[in-house]
Amino acid sequence: MPIKLLMTSCQSASDIIAMHGVDKDLFVRFRDYDVPAASLEAFRIDKSGALVGNMIARRYGWKVGQKVVLQELDGISFNINGIFTTDGSADDFLILAGRRFLQEAVKEQGISNRVMIRLRPGSDADAVAENIDALPMAIKTTTQREETFMSASIDQLRDMVTISRIVIVVIIAVILIAMGNAISMTTLERTREFGILRTLGFKRGAILGMVVSEGTIQALVGAVIGSAIVQAIISANLIKTVSTCGITITLTAGTGVWLVGIGIICLGGLIGSLTPAWRASRLEIVTAIAHDE
Repeated sequence: MPIKLLMTSCQSASDIIAMHGVDKDLFVRFRDYDVPAASLEAFRIDKSGALVGNMIARRYGWKVGQKVVLQELDGISFNINGIFTTDGSADDFLILAGRRFLQEAVKEQGISNRVMIRLRPGSDADAVAENIDALPMAIKTTTQREETFMSASIDQLRDMVTISRIVIVVIIAVILIAMGNAISMTTLERTREFGILRTLGFKRGAILGMVVSEGTIQALVGAVIGSAIVQAIISANLIKTVSTCGITITLTAGTGVWLVGIGIICLGGLIGSLTPAWRASRLEIVTAIAHDE
């Protein structure tokens, strides 16, 4: 089955929009989508009709019967005849339109850039792929299993996760340095205050606990504010998904994720304030009171 694939750039958008121009009668032999029969029939007879995956419909708030104009794809407009669901695959983010309709919309009549092949039972997929690529055609083809293509996309997502983890580690290191510097400046300015507290009977451990508590509370406040801002961005759909050229995943964050993140930042604030807290607790009373602010 020839497919006209049209999508936003994989390099410039986190929310990739992908449209597949398919044969309206043939595609059901290649994909097992859960879509109402009435929607499927409407899709077949409507030249400008489309079926959309439930996840992309949810992302943009699309409804059946709505006319959509995609400025991201050169202003292509289509009617939503139905919303389909899969078993949780990446197809839930696809938009299916008629192949000829999509080719005409981008003025590339008769041109497809992907072909899907259904093998007979018992066929050797690798051998078939080699035979196809060996055919004397005017264009070079790259034939591979669908699982291989998806695996490559998953590897891209795995790389994104790895980079994200590195960024998180760097952020935590910056928090440690920033908290240490901020608490150090604060304790230096409050040297006489610590000396007076010592004369009033405060033990070294109490001073240490006071400074560490302040550092941890500052980190907690910053973490809560930062988490609230990020949650607001996600809730407002300013950042919806993370995508590669083959897979799209939805950004969601439950209570557990936020609690873990806040806990890690608080731990960073606690560790960052330990050194200045130790120094403050070891100040000599006379030296501290005589300190010139």
